Amino acid sequence: MYKTFGFRDDKYLGKVGITEFSIPKSGSYAYLLGNFNAFNEGSFRMKEKGDRWYIRVELPEGVWYYTFSVDGKELLDPENPNKKHFRRLSYKAERETNVARIFSDEEIYHFPALTYLYSFGDYTYIRLRALKGIVKRVFLVEEKSWEMRKKAHDELFDYFEVRLPKKENLHYYFRVQTDEDTLEYGDFDVDLGKQEEKYPLPSWLLNRVFYQIMPDRFFNGNPENDPNGRIDLGSISHYGGDLEGVIQKIEYLTELGVNALYLTPIFESMTYHGYDIVDYYHVAQKFGGDKAFEKLVQKLKKEDIKLVLDGVFHHTSFFHPYFQDVVKNGKNSRYKNFYRITGFPVVPKRFLDILYSDLPWHEKYKRLKSLRWNYESFYSVWLMPRLNHDSKEVKEFIKDVMEYWIKKGADGWRLDVAHGVPPEVWKEIKETLPGDAYLVGEVMDDARLWLFNKFHGTMNYPLYEAILRFFVTREINAEQFLNWLELLSVYYGPAEYAMYNFLDNHDVDRMLSLLEDKRKYLCALVFLFTYKGIPSIYYGDEIGMENIEAPFMERSRAPMEWDSKKWDSDILSVVKELIKLRKSSKALQIGAFKPLQFQEGLLLYERTHRDEKLLIGINYSDNYGSIKKLPDEVLLGNLDGIALKPFSFFVGHSS
Repeated sequence: MYKTFGFRDDKYLGKVGITEFSIPKSGSYAYLLGNFNAFNEGSFRMKEKGDRWYIRVELPEGVWYYTFSVDGKELLDPENPNKKHFRRLSYKAERETNVARIFSDEEIYHFPALTYLYSFGDYTYIRLRALKGIVKRVFLVEEKSWEMRKKAHDELFDYFEVRLPKKENLHYYFRVQTDEDTLEYGDFDVDLGKQEEKYPLPSWLLNRVFYQIMPDRFFNGNPENDPNGRIDLGSISHYGGDLEGVIQKIEYLTELGVNALYLTPIFESMTYHGYDIVDYYHVAQKFGGDKAFEKLVQKLKKEDIKLVLDGVFHHTSFFHPYFQDVVKNGKNSRYKNFYRITGFPVVPKRFLDILYSDLPWHEKYKRLKSLRWNYESFYSVWLMPRLNHDSKEVKEFIKDVMEYWIKKGADGWRLDVAHGVPPEVWKEIKETLPGDAYLVGEVMDDARLWLFNKFHGTMNYPLYEAILRFFVTREINAEQFLNWLELLSVYYGPAEYAMYNFLDNHDVDRMLSLLEDKRKYLCALVFLFTYKGIPSIYYGDEIGMENIEAPFMERSRAPMEWDSKKWDSDILSVVKELIKLRKSSKALQIGAFKPLQFQEGLLLYERTHRDEKLLIGINYSDNYGSIKKLPDEVLLGNLDGIALKPFSFFVGHSS
């Protein structure tokens, strides 16, 4: 069951409900899962209270979806009859869930929290939420009266917004018209300078375009360090790419125009992907070791290319020395509380016999999967035992590793399975790190609990979900797509400008393969680069690389194609122009987003900052699209008179 014990005004999120979730006790451990943590174990571990498991979570007002996990088995809430089928294309989630309706009974609400009131670029944004359908018009009354536009709606609320020229101080109230009455709401006096102090961003961030590289798949710069004795599961294995390869291709990256790199894990591990770390303090020898990292940092700094590393702190490798100590010494191991151990010995003798046999790795892996082990792990994969984030030693370990590599020259961290680590852990860690280090969490669903004082941004899976539903499956039209965008803007406030936006990455299918049409792919690329947030390219996107025949999550991981005869020159040309435009345009980096025409498959919007105004049109349909406003000058793409051809676009200056 769930029960809300009260509400409070949070300085970031506005009204949050102090909500207890509980379930009759069974099994040895339990977790709360939901769209607030992408239904992932690890982050919201429940405690015992009498004959029940329970946990308290502060959730923003709204409708949330949840289940429980007991001993690794997902369960519905037997005491909540309110259920709904939940589906997310972005991380392939489909399940029956329970529904939690968190509502304070305040029909109209505003509080100068960061998502309700903030300045960004040249503008100040003020928002008000109302119970769905009850408010007809709203006016912000400051020095004069400003009508607020209805920005978005979700299952419970309508959200209204007004955008004003940037203010230093505000003294305001709202005049709200309903069917029956006109009322005045609030009397607020706010120092906007103090608002900005709540959420400082790295000084270098907003003009960046990221390029994501899986080092093993990119380029083999030194065949002498090619790995031997690593885990080979048969479907896809080591290719041999390394940091020397990245160094040798820096000229390629600068010609492309990107100015930030995100590297998947570079530390010692047993697999090609590196998400099973054996040693956090040394770059893998297969990638060239620590000296290659030092050389890479020097080269990148010379070119003003920022470097973000991948931090895996939800779990370690089975072969990490700390876990090996637990395997060997059991209850007597000094690291037994470093992991989520459920019993001793952590693995049976049969497990170790198979593990250290002469069988090929794919056969070992198959047999090991059929055995039982006594520790929690990442998605029940024996290779990746879960860390115990309640442990002070674990938190100190994470802090120390992150600080160590920032001192070595990294400019930030992308945190793997961030939604599987308690948010308060990330809050504590963020407070210890330099403010100019970009922290982006892998949070695959609603990211509100993970922003502001935990991460600057997250991998923007909710935006990716909207992109999939509009550009790929076509299950939402332009009007619904716009509401999705505006709802994310309401939920995230200024953080949407620091989100890591993508069309694909190493965990999802390549967008070009999903769309099977270059015209459609270019339309999606134009949207990505002209919308709010930090755009990223996954290696090979720029030359038209597609999926390979392989199991899911491996399909997008083919080695980089370096034969330029096989490149798609049209895609490469557009990508270069988009990168160039993005890096030079303050309107795209920090400007306001103004929707002009969102109808069926037609998107027309402006991005504005001071005197710079860009007009973007995308016709994502089989028919010609007539647009209501024409650009003064077309910078990219083309128009056919006053119309856009099917599956075409333009970006231009506007007055």
